[in-house]
Amino acid sequence: MKNITRVSVVIPAYNAEEFIEDSVKSCFNQTYNHIETIVVNDGSTDATAQKVKDLANLLSKNEFKLKLMNISKNMGAANALKVGFTNAEGTYICWLSADDVFTDTQKIEKQISFMEKHSAAWSYFRDYYAGPNLAHTRLVRSSYLPRMRILDRLFLNDSDLRLMSLFFRNPINGSSIMIKKNFAVEFGMFDPITRNVDADGDLWMRYSALNLKLAALKGASVFYREHSGQTSKRKTDMLLGCELTRVRMVITLKEKNRLKRFIKKFVPFFPIIIETKWHLNRPFTSELLFNYILTNKDEFNFLFRKYIQKALNDVKKHITFLALDKDKFERDLELFRSSKTFQDFENLL
Repeated sequence: MKNITRVSVVIPAYNAEEFIEDSVKSCFNQTYNHIETIVVNDGSTDATAQKVKDLANLLSKNEFKLKLMNISKNMGAANALKVGFTNAEGTYICWLSADDVFTDTQKIEKQISFMEKHSAAWSYFRDYYAGPNLAHTRLVRSSYLPRMRILDRLFLNDSDLRLMSLFFRNPINGSSIMIKKNFAVEFGMFDPITRNVDADGDLWMRYSALNLKLAALKGASVFYREHSGQTSKRKTDMLLGCELTRVRMVITLKEKNRLKRFIKKFVPFFPIIIETKWHLNRPFTSELLFNYILTNKDEFNFLFRKYIQKALNDVKKHITFLALDKDKFERDLELFRSSKTFQDFENLL
C-alpha cells in the first residue's frame, strides 16, 4: 500500500503530563508515515502543553506532524475531540485518549487497508489491552452481548441490532477507532454537551441509527490505562451520563415511529440482557423501553410481556435503591435533547 493518504490522530488532553509522552510517541512509532497528531490541550493547569511542545521539537520522521491546539477553559473531552476532528486535515481520523497508547505499530496501516477493502465509514479493533501500565496488562475480548461473543457478527452486520445492544453496553474501545473525515463532517461528530461521559457511546449509537457501515478488525491494537483519575471511576456520574445519551435516543426513535422496529428485532436477545442483569446498569433506559413494550400490547406476545413486566418491576426497585434524582435527570435530559449536535442528527434521521 502506498503511503499517500493523510491520517489525523486526535488526542484530547487535560492535565495529562504524566501520560502524554507515551501516547504521542505511540503515534510517532507507527509504520504508517503520513500522520498528523493533534493534541487538543483542554485547559490543562499542568505541564501538558509544554511537554507537547518539547516533543514537537524532538520528534521528526518523514511526514509525521505534531500539532498543539490550546483551549483556554476546560470544556470536556467531547468538545476537545470535536475541535480536533474539525481541524483535522486527514482523510481518516483516529482518536487516542491521552492516557492510552497504540500498542500495534501497524495499527493505522492495517486499519486503512481494512476500511478501504470493506468500504467502511468507520472501524475499530475488537480487542484491547488494559491495566495500570504496559508491564501489567490483560487482554480484554469485548462483545455486544454478555458472554456471547459468538453472536458479534450479527451486531456488526445489522445496525438496528447494534443500536439496541449499545443501549445496554458499549464494547467499542474509542482509542481503537478510525473514521473517514467526510462521514464525520456529514453525519456528525462528538457532542460537546456530553463533556467527559459517553461521548463515544453516543456517537456509535448515532452512526448505527444512520446505518453507517462499520468494520471491525480482529486483534488488539491499543492499551487502555486504568488509573484512579479516570472519569469511569465515578460510578454515579457514569451511570447518569450514559443514561442521558440513551434515553434521548430512545425518545427520538419513539417520536419518529422507529422504536417498534428496533425492539421487535431485539426480542430474542432481551433474555440475555435481563438474565445477566445488564438492564439494571441502564435503569431509566430499561424503564422507558419496557414501558413501551407493555403499552403496545398488540405487538408483543403475552409471555414476553409478562417477562418484561417482571424485569420492569426489578428496574423500578433498583432506581429506588440507587436513590437517583429523576427530576434532575429530566431537567438534564431537556438540555441534552436541545444540543445542536443532536438536533442535527435528528434532522438527518
